[in-house]
Amino acid sequence: MELNGLDLKYPAVLSLGVLVALALAFAVYRMMSSRSARGAAAVANSTALTELPEYRRALFLHRVRMAVLALSAVLLGGGALVGAARPLDTAIDKPQTRSRDIMLCLDISGSMAAYDATLVATFKSLVKSFEGERIGLVIFNSSAATVFPLTDDYDFINDELDTATKALSGDPDLDSFFAGTFNGRGTSLIGDGLATCVSSFDKVDLQRARSVVFATDNHLAGRPIIDVDEAGELAKAKGVRVYGLNPEEDGPDDEALEMREVVTGTGGRYYAMSDQSAIRGIVDSVQAQEATLIDAASRSLYSDNPTLPIALAGVGLLGVVGASRRWVS
Repeated sequence: MELNGLDLKYPAVLSLGVLVALALAFAVYRMMSSRSARGAAAVANSTALTELPEYRRALFLHRVRMAVLALSAVLLGGGALVGAARPLDTAIDKPQTRSRDIMLCLDISGSMAAYDATLVATFKSLVKSFEGERIGLVIFNSSAATVFPLTDDYDFINDELDTATKALSGDPDLDSFFAGTFNGRGTSLIGDGLATCVSSFDKVDLQRARSVVFATDNHLAGRPIIDVDEAGELAKAKGVRVYGLNPEEDGPDDEALEMREVVTGTGGRYYAMSDQSAIRGIVDSVQAQEATLIDAASRSLYSDNPTLPIALAGVGLLGVVGASRRWVS
C-alpha cells in the first residue's frame, strides 16, 4: 500500500467559501472606508498629542491587535471551510493473490448423507490453512451444481460453508441448497460430478496451480455421461490434480481402489476420511505446487483526516479570543 497524499471530498465547498469570504471582505472594506470618510473631522493642535510616546505605543499595539484579530479570523474561517470540504488521506492498495485455485467437490447422494456435514467441517479446516488461494464449491448427485465459484473472499467462503453445514444437517429452510443436483438419471454419478468440478476452473489461458478436493464414497448408482476414469483423464489433460477423500473406506475394495487409481493418476493423493493426516497432507500437497504472486486491480482507500482544519481553527480561535480580550481591557 502506498500513500497518495491529501485529497478533498468536497473541493467545491472550499472554492465557493473562498469566493464568499473575498466578497464579504470587500464589502466590509468598502463600508469602513465610506464610514471613515464621512466621520472624519479636523482637530486643531493635535500634533502634540500624536507625537507623544504613549500615544504612539498605544497606536502600535492597537494595530498589532487588529492584525492578529484579522489573521486569527482568517485562520478560524479557513479551518471551518477546509473541514467542510472533508480532507481525506488517500492510499493506493495493490492487493496480491496467489496463483492457486482449489475446487471443493462434494458428493451429496444418499450413501453420503451420514458424512456430508463432517466433510464440510473438513473443508472448513482446509480453508483455514490457506491464505490468498481462490476456493470454490461444487456439489453433485445425479447432476452437479456450483454453490459458489472460485473466490478469495474468505469471509464469504466460510459463510457459505456454514450454510452448507446447516443444509446437509437437515435444515428444512435450506432445501434450495440442493437445487440443480437432481437433473440426471440415477444418483451419485461420480464421473459427471468430477468432470464438472474439473471444468469449473476459469482463466484457463493462465498458468495456475489447480486442485480438486474430491469427497465421495465412489458408489455409483446410475448411468453417468462421463465415467470416473474419463473424468480423471480430463483432469490430467487440464493439468488439474485431484485429492480424494473417501469417508466410507473400511478396507480395500474395488470402488476404493478405483478411486485411488484415478486421483493418483492426476498427480494427486488419496486419503481415507479416518486418516488423521488427510487435512495436513492435502494442504501440504497443494501448497507444494509452484505459485506466483499476481497483482490484483489497484484500489483507492480514503480515510478522513481532520488534523489540518482542527489545527487551523484551534489557532484561529485562540488568536481571536486572545486579541479580543486584550482589546477589551
